[in-house]
Amino acid sequence: MFHYSKAVLRVGPRLLWACLFTFRKWNKKLDKIPFAIRNAYFRKISKKTADALQVDLHVFGLENIPTDGNFFLVANHMSAFDPLPFLIALEKPTTFVGKMELEEVPLLKHALKSLDVKSMNRDDLRQSLKVMLSVEEDLKKGERNWMIFPEGTRIRDQMLPVAAFHHGTFRPAQKAKVTILPAATYGTFRVLKEHPQFKRYPVSISFLKPITPEDYASLNTSDLAEITRNMIQKEVTYHLRPLDHKIMSERKEKAYKFNAIL
Repeated sequence: MFHYSKAVLRVGPRLLWACLFTFRKWNKKLDKIPFAIRNAYFRKISKKTADALQVDLHVFGLENIPTDGNFFLVANHMSAFDPLPFLIALEKPTTFVGKMELEEVPLLKHALKSLDVKSMNRDDLRQSLKVMLSVEEDLKKGERNWMIFPEGTRIRDQMLPVAAFHHGTFRPAQKAKVTILPAATYGTFRVLKEHPQFKRYPVSISFLKPITPEDYASLNTSDLAEITRNMIQKEVTYHLRPLDHKIMSERKEKAYKFNAIL
């Protein structure tokens, strides 16, 4: 737990101040604080948090991020830490759809509100549809990007394949006719473990070839979900996982057991 103790000492006071004062102050007048300013502040804190947790972020495919218009980012999901690397890597204002349980975490709910995060109750179909409709309307405005994890839950075992995507999560992008940006991530499953084992934590994210409205015009959401999932699975299998293995092997950390199961 010394790993987390150091992180708390390094960034804890700043996070506590942000949640108790900055975010709560903003939340009283969100319409008066431009989202770009809120997002930039959140991105800065995310960087400091990742650094305090000794995360080494490896980013690939930045050239694939659309420069014109907004986009809808979809990625595989391995940890509660997943949104932070993407928010750090993306310079354009971005928010995401999260699970309702996050709002029950003390202080975190203030940060989520400041970032305009939409919380989805996975057990309430009507509420989920309402959230998706809200995201669709926001995408049509073209002012910011949205991120979602279509698996709907975290895949904690790093050796398991990417789970099936819920095709309904693609509907907001299709209805709003915005570009879909697939992205793959690997390594986040180590960062928030109860008993940290390593000195540094490599986390990789890779932005893949975007899927434009013209590309998916003839596709239904089920086909689009499967195509996107296959793209991400291929990137994890043939690039990010082997890269992670190489990085961890070269460090020669005694606790690293990946060689035995590869």
